[in-house]
Amino acid sequence: MNRQDAFPGWDWEDPDGLAEQLDRFSADVATCRTLEPADGGLPFDHQDFTALGLTGIEFAAFRTAHPGGLGSDLTALRGPDTATEPGTLYRVDGDRWFTQLDISRPLPFADASVDWVYAEHLIEHVTMPVAIGWLREARRVLRPGGVLRITTPDLARYLNGYATGDGFLAKHHRRLTTMGFGPPMPQRPAFLVNQIFRYYGHQWIYDLDELRHVLTEAGFKEARIRHCAYREGVRADVADLDTAFRTDETVYVEADR
Repeated sequence: MNRQDAFPGWDWEDPDGLAEQLDRFSADVATCRTLEPADGGLPFDHQDFTALGLTGIEFAAFRTAHPGGLGSDLTALRGPDTATEPGTLYRVDGDRWFTQLDISRPLPFADASVDWVYAEHLIEHVTMPVAIGWLREARRVLRPGGVLRITTPDLARYLNGYATGDGFLAKHHRRLTTMGFGPPMPQRPAFLVNQIFRYYGHQWIYDLDELRHVLTEAGFKEARIRHCAYREGVRADVADLDTAFRTDETVYVEADR
């Protein structure tokens, strides 16, 4: 059976028609081996985070790779016998913490609670007003000197690849095909640019200047915003959360509190 036959009715050229299938795919990956609600509720302030061995928050992560990170996502995480609910702290697979959060709402944590905030390929999934509100909340919960690191698809990389034919779009197509997510995408350059706007629930695509804009609107100082490279930043433990398979399309930015 070829990959096209394995995904009956899947039409990459009908993004609205695929929305339900993409949502089901997201739900299918939101699983873990064990899921245990913790006593005492969510950590609230820096003291609570420290008592749990937590130093920061990773958004859009069901199971953060950071041993001192609190993972969070809008989608419920499911274990064998239960699923997460907002407002509860969970132990995931015995060694990580998770809570279900909606970034369009105020974060349920005190000011200056954590040393870092990280989000990989999250900000493009919400509208700009929601993004600015979330970044403002992220800045609020950071301790003085704390760092925010965000990554997102780089609009400039896509448009440059389309305009120059430098091979980026072909490489990007090969990466998406290797992931095995649906049948192979069309290889047409215009399609490969359009998919970054139209698929995966994307709402707004950024370049470096656009990220600077939303960060300054959220209260970060321009002088404390910097363009970074893959897995390079002021905190190696946070920069190491960058995943390798997205480096071809990603812009990396940090901002200090």
